[in-house]
Amino acid sequence: MKKVRVLFLPDVDANNTNAQSLNVREIALRLDPERFYSTLWYEHEPDPRLRNLPGIRLQPLPTRGKTLRLLREMLGDYDIVAYMDYSPASYMFVHLPRVLRGAKAVLHVEAPSSQLTNPSRLLRFLYAGVQSRCDIYTAITEFIAGELQSSAKKKASYILPVGVDTNLFSPPAERTNPVPGVLFAGTLIERKGPQHVLDAAAQFPNAVFRIVGAGREGFEEVLRRKIAQSNLKNLTLEGPRTQLQMLEIMRQSDIFLLPSRLEGIPKVTLEAAATGLPCVVFRDYETPSVVDGITGFQVATLEEMMQALARLISDRSLRERLGAAGREHVKNFDWDSVSRQWQSAYLEIAEAR
Repeated sequence: MKKVRVLFLPDVDANNTNAQSLNVREIALRLDPERFYSTLWYEHEPDPRLRNLPGIRLQPLPTRGKTLRLLREMLGDYDIVAYMDYSPASYMFVHLPRVLRGAKAVLHVEAPSSQLTNPSRLLRFLYAGVQSRCDIYTAITEFIAGELQSSAKKKASYILPVGVDTNLFSPPAERTNPVPGVLFAGTLIERKGPQHVLDAAAQFPNAVFRIVGAGREGFEEVLRRKIAQSNLKNLTLEGPRTQLQMLEIMRQSDIFLLPSRLEGIPKVTLEAAATGLPCVVFRDYETPSVVDGITGFQVATLEEMMQALARLISDRSLRERLGAAGREHVKNFDWDSVSRQWQSAYLEIAEAR
């Protein structure tokens, strides 16, 4: 039986905490090596779990001539080029005649198009050129599929959610914090809403707040200045952390807060739920990772966000009940189960004319 050959574009470096990089690793690790042969890129040091495995080929990505190297590989003997991005190589690939490029370009849409805020002229050009010309589109949720249809007039052939390793992300034996701990984790940009965490810390001095994530576009310094100006003693800005460090931070916390309004399925909400944390998110993007009133709260306004936080901060039994329900719910998103959906989709895509 001929194996399906898949080229994944995100790099899989061990220290890369980007959600797409983490997703690709989990998918590739679980594709049946009897049926798939996957090629993965790395820049410095790949995730050690991927080394010396049947069905996986690791390729170093050069610092110079990257675009031509990527394009040359994309034109190799592949059935699928997965996780298409908005790079010059992807743009050139999808604009070649189909008879020359061979492999099917698969765009995995994981967020609304409005997530692309203040793009450069080049990025707008690449985004439009790649998004309009891929062969297959998948969406992370039904909501994102609808948004893709309305904004780009493209139909998602598959709904492919992302997952979480529930064996790795698990709750602590007991949560005994004398003061409730509220955690935000994500890229420190305005769109993600970490500035609202500062407002929450000011409103709830009886809780401890932690902001974990890498800064971008100077927004980390904006937050630092606001923290100093407001003299927030109950909030810490901690910078980026590895996946294992994040696991321990989640186990040390009591509530997960994500004030972003533009997401698909935020990976951190799956990880938080797996560790037994109730989550507070906005309902704008209808994530299935949080069931309103059951595993956490989906809110419509900042006022509702503060009200939900107030309930969770003041009521330990509510936190425990919602956290336990979240742990059960997120088992539906365990990577071992979710990856089977990806495998079935890739087999169909490869076999389709």
